[in-house]
Amino acid sequence: MRRSLYVLVGLGMFVPVAAFVIGYFLVEVPDPNALAASLNQPVTLFYADGSTLYTKSTEDSHRLVTWDQIPQTMRDAQMAAEDETFMSNAGFDLKAILRTVWNRLTGGTGGGSTIGQEYVKKATGNDEATLSRKFVEMVQSYKMTRTYSKQDILTAYLNTVYFGRGAYGVAAAAKAYYNEDVSKLSTEQAALLAGLVQLPGQADSTAYQHRRYSYVMGRLLANHWVSQAEYQAAPFPAPVPVAAKDGGSALGDRQYIVSQAFAELAAKGYSEQALSARGAKVYLTIQPAAQQAAEQAVTTVMAADKEYPDEGSALVSADPQSGEILAYYGGDGSTSYDLATTPQQPGSSFKPYVLAAGVRAQPDRIGLNTVYDGSDNQTIAGQLVHNSDGEGAPQITVKDAMTKSVNTVFYRMGADVGVSAVRQAAWDAGIPKKITTSLGASFDSLQNDNPDGSGTGTTELGISIGQYAVRPLDQAQGYATFAAGGQYVPLHLVARVTDDNGSPVYGFTTAPKPAFSSDPVTNSAIASIVTQSMTSVADSSGDGLAGGRPNAAKTGTAQFQDTGHNSEAWMVGYTPHVVTAVWFGNKKQPAPIYGNYHNGIGKEHHYDVYGREEPGYIWQAYMNQYLNGKPAEAFPQAPDLTTPTTVPPPSTVPQTSMPPSEPPSPTLPRQRPPKHSLTPPSCFPYGCTTGTTTPTSSSRHRPALG
Repeated sequence: MRRSLYVLVGLGMFVPVAAFVIGYFLVEVPDPNALAASLNQPVTLFYADGSTLYTKSTEDSHRLVTWDQIPQTMRDAQMAAEDETFMSNAGFDLKAILRTVWNRLTGGTGGGSTIGQEYVKKATGNDEATLSRKFVEMVQSYKMTRTYSKQDILTAYLNTVYFGRGAYGVAAAAKAYYNEDVSKLSTEQAALLAGLVQLPGQADSTAYQHRRYSYVMGRLLANHWVSQAEYQAAPFPAPVPVAAKDGGSALGDRQYIVSQAFAELAAKGYSEQALSARGAKVYLTIQPAAQQAAEQAVTTVMAADKEYPDEGSALVSADPQSGEILAYYGGDGSTSYDLATTPQQPGSSFKPYVLAAGVRAQPDRIGLNTVYDGSDNQTIAGQLVHNSDGEGAPQITVKDAMTKSVNTVFYRMGADVGVSAVRQAAWDAGIPKKITTSLGASFDSLQNDNPDGSGTGTTELGISIGQYAVRPLDQAQGYATFAAGGQYVPLHLVARVTDDNGSPVYGFTTAPKPAFSSDPVTNSAIASIVTQSMTSVADSSGDGLAGGRPNAAKTGTAQFQDTGHNSEAWMVGYTPHVVTAVWFGNKKQPAPIYGNYHNGIGKEHHYDVYGREEPGYIWQAYMNQYLNGKPAEAFPQAPDLTTPTTVPPPSTVPQTSMPPSEPPSPTLPRQRPPKHSLTPPSCFPYGCTTGTTTPTSSSRHRPALG
């Protein structure tokens, strides 16, 4: 036994060493200049018809610098951010590797790669999450330190690493963030740039900037690369305002298509750097005619509201059967963030998920003709619930309640089936469990959140009337699942990618899957019932389609604090072959929204915008234009799964009631401030916990309206 253990220990030591030695002679070391040369290949994005949308060339954004041109502050900052022992290690850090293994085994995070390993990964383009790849990478990094000097390796790394804002290399980053020559970067500026390399997709998030800057400055101090006095006196180096992304004014509002396409590919494992190295050709699903119709619809309606310059809109339109996004409008081009991926409270446009949950949980009791008490001002689960504009009736069917957007019915339904069932139905329809904003920040969806942004797992009953923020892209996804008869297909902008020789690199191949039930009949029935519940909404709101074309739609509105004015308005709807989500609100921050385009109810000028107005008219104009000349198609009939019953009894599900001091309406805590706020945070010298100003208690409660 003892001899056997000796043999095993000996083999355990000998085999890795032997493999390392053999690998050393077999692997090739990447040339420090090879990657820099490859990055100058253009990446071209094409519309669905093959015409060119945009060519991204890095020649102007990627200038190589020498060791002498890089200030010592930048060298120190990059090592502080990623590899403090770079100048002395052998190309890998065994302690960091063991620490990373332990973190992964215990559920933690953190990487153990040195700058040499990171450079090898970028130079080879191999980023597989396998032990064999990590081992080969470690051997290559070790061999590279024996072939090239540390100065050569660090220079190559700083010339090729991606900093965000389309900047490859430190020279381009200095220009993009500070409009400065790299040789003139201050210690503070270098610290921020070095920190952004970790997650360049979040480089324009103020919270992320402060967090990474604080970390790098702390490591500079710990390594005695700055003094205590310098650390304490250092001001936060706010970057210059970001210019219009990826093409600037030449792309205008279509810049968001480019940004979202790159973000989509990055989520699939294809970074901008990897695409550039292959001279990629990216073929999108966007149809030029549909995109033009979307822009025209938004422009026409918004022109009437030009006296409110901070108001904006977002539109996402897709084919629900294939998941292809046909038109994508993320704003007018005046903001660095994309409004189509900025979370907002959906208000009553969230009610279809409540019905889906109800039909799935209680198919024998909840259907289109189920009668509820829809009276105004009911106390449900300890909360006084109000109907917008006083709609409702003592007895009202689910179909009529959806048409008139009766809050008390869906609040009661949510209480009956439980908030977990509502949340799950929305997730199943396609609302992501983790939502990522246009600036790269992520949060757990449809639940309260902790101070660090993680979800608590607790969801309040206000979810039934749109308490929790979602993105316009998410609403298009969720409604697409209803439109496709309960089949979930991921919405996507990128159809396929080839390299510069036309060889396939990536293609969208995800097959549809049932969203609500593994039984095809049940799954289709749930979706059909939800669809039929919304077939009268658009006509009732004055937003019906030309020629009486069948459609299913839902409006939504969220109130601004307790002012009686609104801050968000939605219209989301579909025919069997196209789904469109439209959001309307303030581009910069939650604020009252007013309109001048047309008000079917009330004054014609400076009216409070509800879902039926501006977003409804944008939706109507776009859908009519896109569908012009296409045959009308009716939705399949929805089955009645209910058995003859009486009115559902009051809910007995315990829920957390709102404070008694809240106004007499369904008050909804806004779980997080919008990630696109332009107001800079109030932070300590090297720390910040949020990218927006902290709302007051009153600004965190807003009722959703019909």
